[in-house]
Amino acid sequence: MRKFRKIQRSRRQSDAGSAWKGNDIMAKELFINGEVITVNSQNEIAEAVAIEDGKVLAVGTAEDILKLQDGEAAVTDLEGRTLMPGIIESHIHTTMYGANVLAVSCKDPGIRSIPDLLDKLKEQAASVPEGQWVRAWGFNENAIGEGRFPTREELDGVTDKHPVMVVRACGHISAVNSRGLAIGGITRNTPDPEGGTIGRDADGEPDGRLIENAHMNLYQLAAHTRDEIREAHRVASGHFAEKGITAVHDATGYGIENIEALREDAEEGVIAQRVYAMVGALNNPDKVVRHYLEKDIRTGEGNDRFRYGPVKVFLDGSSSGPTVWTTEPYTSDPENYGIHYMTQEELDELFVPAHEKGWQITAHAQGDAAIDQLLNTIDKALRLHPREDARHRIEHAGLARKDQVQRMKELGAVPTPNPAFFYEYGDGYVKNYGQRAQNMYPLASYREAGVPATLTADCPVTDFNPMRGIHSAITRKAPSGQVVGEAERIGLLDAIRCCTINAAYSGFSEERTGSIEPGKLADLAILDRSILTAEIDDIPEILVDRTIIGGETVFERSGEAVRS
Repeated sequence: MRKFRKIQRSRRQSDAGSAWKGNDIMAKELFINGEVITVNSQNEIAEAVAIEDGKVLAVGTAEDILKLQDGEAAVTDLEGRTLMPGIIESHIHTTMYGANVLAVSCKDPGIRSIPDLLDKLKEQAASVPEGQWVRAWGFNENAIGEGRFPTREELDGVTDKHPVMVVRACGHISAVNSRGLAIGGITRNTPDPEGGTIGRDADGEPDGRLIENAHMNLYQLAAHTRDEIREAHRVASGHFAEKGITAVHDATGYGIENIEALREDAEEGVIAQRVYAMVGALNNPDKVVRHYLEKDIRTGEGNDRFRYGPVKVFLDGSSSGPTVWTTEPYTSDPENYGIHYMTQEELDELFVPAHEKGWQITAHAQGDAAIDQLLNTIDKALRLHPREDARHRIEHAGLARKDQVQRMKELGAVPTPNPAFFYEYGDGYVKNYGQRAQNMYPLASYREAGVPATLTADCPVTDFNPMRGIHSAITRKAPSGQVVGEAERIGLLDAIRCCTINAAYSGFSEERTGSIEPGKLADLAILDRSILTAEIDDIPEILVDRTIIGGETVFERSGEAVRS
């Protein structure tokens, strides 16, 4: 049985800087008779909230909040529904997701075989101007009847007028046709790039598969136009708003131009969510980092619409590929330890000066060997250039060992784990990593150690619906139904904290967002029911009725989306 503490009167918020001064203060909108999950330090549950001028004015009982009513204030009766802080997605690829929506989705239930995929690609090719890329995303060979990637020859049969790229769900591997290979200058004699592999057939000819840096290099050449990116941002923002997402920590995509496009589109309102942009790229991120280190910019600079986040690189591959860098070989392949991108010396040389200049640092580090490497750099940076509250991050930290969790605590590092991956890739984790899978994305261990972990889907790697991620954090169920690591499950309120106040903390914004407390920004989500009394397995079906950012409604389910 769940037990929750109730706020009896909003005056109890006075220690948190309550704006309560009596009936002379009138609110723009009052929300009453609800289940208000405050996510404050006591995890208190209230029943009413008042907001004014884009901020939370007061929190408490319906009786108290109604005292703020006048002829100008709107009153929303929540009728028992949940009102919670807006979701802060702490690791998401906004541009990639939006661009993917405009392409073929391999997660379409109608695509169950390679011929199904080829038919969809042909339809797409018919609507794409000659010479432009025909794209598909979300491919998973394990979900296709043939259990493999489409070959170069099969993709050549789709069209001879367009390059074709099919990107795996993890975003680290693709299959392309001959035109695509030609654009990348990839021939029989092309050597594998450092940190990547060119798939080849029995005769040594490229078979169309590009793995890790081989994919990243071509992906950079297949970049979208600025107009395509703006449309991708508009579409992505609308979809995120439908799920109650009010802020995104963008994990980069196409480099410097993409980062600045995010800034422009956030500041111009094309993107409704607040953006905290990681500085890096899918391809050659070190060059992007060096570019920004030469500029007079630091983590946190910007405004309420857009701020620069941490500098970011890749240290290893994908958890489902599988290409993560491990200290012990894969259970599924005793000769395989994964792929790693940088040496310890290279990472130190890049990130220690970044830390010294005031940047937050982070890296994609899934395997325990990659996590060790990043923690070593963080440790060195803090010893050489002590700085209070640096909050350096670790993106994903999939195969984090117990000793690494403790080291994160000691170094003040913030991991961004992906429990939502279990729903789609959990069975593969057990196959590839064996017993280690039981400790992947160890949210319970983080909680017990006092490490403020976030909760993220790494969209478009998996479904960005926060309710799916919350459910996976509670259940850790794989597609087969098996529970992968029961000891690492966490409760509902802990999961909500991960994707609200903890996520805010990971981006230095916990004083402004992440909880419903007086003085904070009115970034809110109203659900279609009570989440606290819902059956656990019904949580993924919970919908968002309304999303509010800075007091402005950006999505309302009862009608059309405000931002479409």
